[in-house]
Amino acid sequence: MKQKTIIYLSGIDGCGKTTQATHLVETLKKQGLSVEYQWLRWEPSIVNALKLIKKLLGKNAKQTSKAAATNEKADSKWDNIKKQLMKSRLFRYFWLKYASNDYYRAYKKVYKSWQADIIIMDRYIFDFTVDQSINFNLNLDEMKQVFSNSKISKMHKPEHNIIINIPAEVGYKRKMDGTSVGYLQQREKLYNSMHGENVKHIDGTTSIEEIQTAINNWIQPRIQTTTKAAQV
Repeated sequence: MKQKTIIYLSGIDGCGKTTQATHLVETLKKQGLSVEYQWLRWEPSIVNALKLIKKLLGKNAKQTSKAAATNEKADSKWDNIKKQLMKSRLFRYFWLKYASNDYYRAYKKVYKSWQADIIIMDRYIFDFTVDQSINFNLNLDEMKQVFSNSKISKMHKPEHNIIINIPAEVGYKRKMDGTSVGYLQQREKLYNSMHGENVKHIDGTTSIEEIQTAINNWIQPRIQTTTKAAQV
């Protein structure tokens, strides 16, 4: 299979990454490039069981409570349960094996379906790393080191990374789906810490059009370089 170029977009909930990812796909297609969109956040194969547990955890919320408040209560209880489970070395071992292998299987499934030369990724490895670093109470470098000995290390790393930054409070107000501010604050710090020559941080508090322009100005010269290299 011909080597793919992956452009990764992400940020905390409410930053507008999906809007920007789909817009970037259309922009590059208009330039005659072979591009497709892929959403690939890890959804555990046992997700239905987890949803049922969270639903049960939130069932005691007052009937007059809004759905968002009910979801926040369930999330808080679930977080406490996870923290207790993660104190067990045995659970941590099996959770790491399960999570990394499960996500790798999801990746392999979609990877085989890719037809385009350029894949615009909405959520990917870094999001998985952020979530698990919080679960395992490790910093990002420590979590990446753990993954270096797992199936995650076999996944295609993005050539270009775009992080859309917004304050957690802004994401909370935009979403209003029960995701707590605390949840977003934890992740805000981690997304802000992503760095490297192939990483671009974009201010997500500006207009959609301004974000589109900032992304386009950064990615265009890199896409041209990548395209020329592929033609050699």
